[in-house]
Parts: sequence; structure tokens; C-alpha cells
Amino acid sequence: MPLHRYTPQTTPCKLCGDGFDHPQSADAPALTACPTCGQQVARAPFQPTFTPKLLKPLSVSDAKTAGFKVFKRTSGGEFERQ
Repeated sequence: MPLHRYTPQTTPCKLCGDGFDHPQSADAPALTACPTCGQQVARAPFQPTFTPKLLKPLSVSDAKTAGFKVFKRTSGGEFERQ
């Protein structure tokens, strides 16, 4: 079930803050009042989230140059630093 973002139409609420997320099916009508405080709300426009696209697969040498510690699992089940 998708989440929809609702924001109060007047000042921010002391209970809900600047808005809330509400799980709602696609065919259900939009909420007109907050279920917690009863204040009038409106559905906020959808804001897509962008994830960065990796140009190439990450390698051990890339991780080391970026400053990360790289570990490898040994046959005994423990980890040793590479």
C-alpha cells in the first residue's frame, strides 16, 4: 500500500508537525482532516527520490583509496584486514 504525504493547510500542528505520512490504497479518497488532531489537511505533491547511478562496479582498491578499511573472511569464519 503506497504512502501519501499530507500537510496541514494552516499553521504547523503541535501534534503532527509539518505533516504526516498515511498508508492509503490508490482508489481511496484523499483525507480531508488529520486523524490525530482533526485539522484540515491537503495531500502534498509527489516528490520523487533520486538514487545515484554507479558508473562502474566498486572495487577493493577504490574502497582503500576512499579511506575505507577492507576485510576478508578467512576459512575459520573470522575477518582479517586486507
